[in-house]
Amino acid sequence: SSPGLPCLFLAMSQAGAAAPGSQEAPLMLPTRSMRTSSGNQHLDGIEGATSIKAELTAAVPHLCDAATYRGARQLLTTKLGGAANLHRELVFSGFVDPISNCLTLNAKPFNVFAHVAQGLVVQPGMESEQEALGKYKSKYIVCCNRQENDLHWDSSDPGWKFKASMARRHRFLTTKDLHFQWFNALVFGLVSPEDGGLTPKGAFAEVQEMKAAALHYARNIGGWSDQVGLFVNVFGHNSVNSLFIHILDMTVLGPSFEALSYKNCPLDCVLKVLEEEATAPPSPMVSATLSSARPKERLSLGRRTHFFEGTDGATSVKAEIVSRIPVLRDPSTLREARRLLIEELGGSSAIKEELTRVGFIDRQSDTLNTGTKPLNIFARIASGVLSQPGMEAENAALGNYQDRFTICRNIPEKDEHWDSEDPAWVGQASMARRHRFLTTKDLHWQWFNALVFGLVPTTEGGSDIDTAIKVVEALKGAALTFVSNTAGWSDQIGLFFHIFGHNSVNSLHLHVIDMSELGPGFKKMHYKNCPLDAVLKVLREEHSMLTLPVPLSSGISDGAATSPVAAASGDGIRHTQSMGGREDLVDVNVGGQVFMTISRRTFRAAPESSLLFKMFALCTSSSLPRDSEGRVFLDLPPRSFGQIIDTLRLIALADASQVVQRGTFNCQAENFEFWTLAEILGVKDFLSKGQSGQGGLLQSPGFKGSIA
Repeated sequence: SSPGLPCLFLAMSQAGAAAPGSQEAPLMLPTRSMRTSSGNQHLDGIEGATSIKAELTAAVPHLCDAATYRGARQLLTTKLGGAANLHRELVFSGFVDPISNCLTLNAKPFNVFAHVAQGLVVQPGMESEQEALGKYKSKYIVCCNRQENDLHWDSSDPGWKFKASMARRHRFLTTKDLHFQWFNALVFGLVSPEDGGLTPKGAFAEVQEMKAAALHYARNIGGWSDQVGLFVNVFGHNSVNSLFIHILDMTVLGPSFEALSYKNCPLDCVLKVLEEEATAPPSPMVSATLSSARPKERLSLGRRTHFFEGTDGATSVKAEIVSRIPVLRDPSTLREARRLLIEELGGSSAIKEELTRVGFIDRQSDTLNTGTKPLNIFARIASGVLSQPGMEAENAALGNYQDRFTICRNIPEKDEHWDSEDPAWVGQASMARRHRFLTTKDLHWQWFNALVFGLVPTTEGGSDIDTAIKVVEALKGAALTFVSNTAGWSDQIGLFFHIFGHNSVNSLHLHVIDMSELGPGFKKMHYKNCPLDAVLKVLREEHSMLTLPVPLSSGISDGAATSPVAAASGDGIRHTQSMGGREDLVDVNVGGQVFMTISRRTFRAAPESSLLFKMFALCTSSSLPRDSEGRVFLDLPPRSFGQIIDTLRLIALADASQVVQRGTFNCQAENFEFWTLAEILGVKDFLSKGQSGQGGLLQSPGFKGSIA
């Protein structure tokens, strides 16, 4: 299990069900691939996985030889729905077009090798290297790494360990054929012929040609030795969702090669398995076509308008959140996660679609599933399907709360190793001598995780922010009642959520921890232990925005649109009446990678003399360039522009007694980029010193501090 996964000690009520943590039979490796499945199988939900990609990573943590490659293909075809189900995942995340079955060439998600293969991105200085491909250059293209990654190929700095090129001479070979069947070695030969896929025999021949092209390049480019290594990163361990074969000169390897050895699968291992499958007897099972998804679902996938960036090859909202917000433990990062979800990732409906697609939510009732595939431990306990021996007295300690909530415990050996310094237990064992979990008996999906509290529309059975606050307050009251009625607990109690993305179980579980005796696991999990009070703070902020009076200067008539998202006006403004107040919203496309919706109130927090204020604070943005969707297009660095906007947001919202400070930067390059852009936009002097708040929306009784 992953760090922090609460493997629970359960008494299974069904015959034949194995308790979590029990020893499973070893994975049986096939002698050939079977193109099977209906395309609709549910995941096991290992580590709370909501995607095939995450499930494969958890089930096959090392994928670097023929045996593990063979096993991954069998896992895909026999348990994960086959190539058809993987196709649906890539359509859902925007990497594959559902009509053409080819990789997309959009700005979001941005698929770099696909763009290079089609000539939409040109790497300077690489034209001559294409000539080294000889006759193969019509089908394939050679790509280079980022210059800084090449320069640090032999760096011992841990910061470059997983980023730098793996050798002094390191290139990538990709294909110009963007059909889904070639996006990754996992699906070679598994896409049905009805969808234009090749058989394992045909795929074997194609991969042989890829190998020949790579070796031809290495022989003809000059400067390379005859010791050339060819490797692929199989889906689950890939960071880009289009084909790339690593071409390495094995005589001059860097530290990154060893660091990534767990996922460097030799191309010869792929060929070995494909040859096995090509010569095996025909499969008696029928393969699913890529169009076998439910008609309504297929239509829905094809019409999706929110696609995330696909950071590190993310194919799920969950993975995208982890990549974008690697530390999520306080109000600011929770606030950012909810903003990211609403503004960029499609809102709560995108998470619901993701959880439903892999089986965590029942399509008919909108409640969490309590079956075993995927296994959702806390939902099963809360529903009474599973019980934990000896927990009756502890649940009685909840008092009046026991009708709404349930107390759960970890498995005994994880409790026993709470203070172990053994790396095998740190992050696996309980986080303290006394560590329990509190979950809810209400299985409506809106309560599965704190990220979506109050964000599910009431028209879909969701509760408003006010109700969400009351639920969190009740959880706090229940947890404190439990510890006060249970012997041995101190008065130093910590209550923590793991926010979606960093959660290992997709049903609500509040960590109840006695802070007087913490184990090393608590420090290990510190990056994702988000206090309950942080959740309450953010929800109360949002509630205060709901009750704001309508500004007299809003300029919106009584006949203005009142739906959450109204049609854009001629100058690109969306008039809304969301969050209880009317305000003008501007849709902005920053650098073709980040899409933001920003209120004019935020722009008005900037100095009136600044370029940023003049462009957006007033209704004068109609002359600005637009993208194909009518959004204002700004050819600016997305990261730094977003940081400037977030700082202005806090200034616009904070009380006058609060001082907003610009946060810290991860590196000197980020610092330089931020202040250069701030100077261009005319806000450098303004942001270089703390600014008093202008709004009073974040006011806390008695607080006279600074916000960083």
